[in-house]
Amino acid sequence: MPPRRVGPYEILSVIGRGGVGTVYRGRHVETGHLAAVKVLGPSAAADPTAARRLAREYEVLRDLDHPNVVRVYDAGFSAGCSYLAMELVLGLHLRAYLSPALDAAPTPLCARASPGESDDETESGGTGPFPDARAALAAMLDEPATETEWPDPAEPSSSGGCGLAPPSPQLLVALNRPGRVHRLRAALAQVADALAYVHAEGLVHRDLKPTNVMIDDARVARLMDFGLVKTAAADPEEALTAVGRVVGTYRYMSPEQAQGQPVDARSDLYSLGVILFELLAGVPPFASSDPVALWREILHAAPPPLLCVNAGADPRLARLAERLLEKDPGRRPPTADEVAQELRAMDT
Repeated sequence: MPPRRVGPYEILSVIGRGGVGTVYRGRHVETGHLAAVKVLGPSAAADPTAARRLAREYEVLRDLDHPNVVRVYDAGFSAGCSYLAMELVLGLHLRAYLSPALDAAPTPLCARASPGESDDETESGGTGPFPDARAALAAMLDEPATETEWPDPAEPSSSGGCGLAPPSPQLLVALNRPGRVHRLRAALAQVADALAYVHAEGLVHRDLKPTNVMIDDARVARLMDFGLVKTAAADPEEALTAVGRVVGTYRYMSPEQAQGQPVDARSDLYSLGVILFELLAGVPPFASSDPVALWREILHAAPPPLLCVNAGADPRLARLAERLLEKDPGRRPPTADEVAQELRAMDT
């Protein structure tokens, strides 16, 4: 049962739930302004690491001002729970926004996904519009949790190989529709703009993935969830939060981040490359469902040539994805601004 009130916010509905807390749609009782209110559960609120991350997210976002970065309003402690109130973005996360099904009808984004209502139902194959196509894409591009057990390379892999089926010919046709490819380029250019701004502030996001990017009804992208952000000069040991744990999401993690090495802006660019690859190909570049096998692929395996997975993909986007996925950070594009410019140049 959701709380009735958190700090100065009346709670209206649930937007989503994560491993340590819940995000609610709230309304400020005095001003009437709507907000997304992230609340740590009582057990998480008692966890100093979780509470410190929430406080860090507030401290970071409070000083950021960019149209493609979510705005933060306030933070506090209420009824035994820590909370963070931020801009409520009505729309779809990046993966759902780029579902091939959205090319079929001009319905506004907000009508497709009101937070806490149709978005969750639609992606699970429920009652929302085009449930089958969107659920299929979501299933192919499944993400593990933000914080997961550090794999032991001495442990044998239980599955190995590719844990995800290749996309069907029908889905590949849908992935390559011009309207969808145009939306992809425009959205990722905005994400690159957000990263360029964040990196210029001396920050590394460290958890870039499709569900941490929201697209509103005006097709404006917002980079969200700065709970794992760090300064580029921070101690590399900060990458590990506990023995046997690593922050980030394996499938989107750069090789240097996966090894707990120092990371800089180019680590976020690698994550952007994973997103670009999977949204073009319909499958991620490294697809093992086994954590140990996935970790080894990220560190040592070359991604499959994108045009071999999806022969109809835009070759310019394919080349960009493969450059972003270079194991050596020095071989990736040097800045997010360069990536944004390259994406926009493809529309000219």
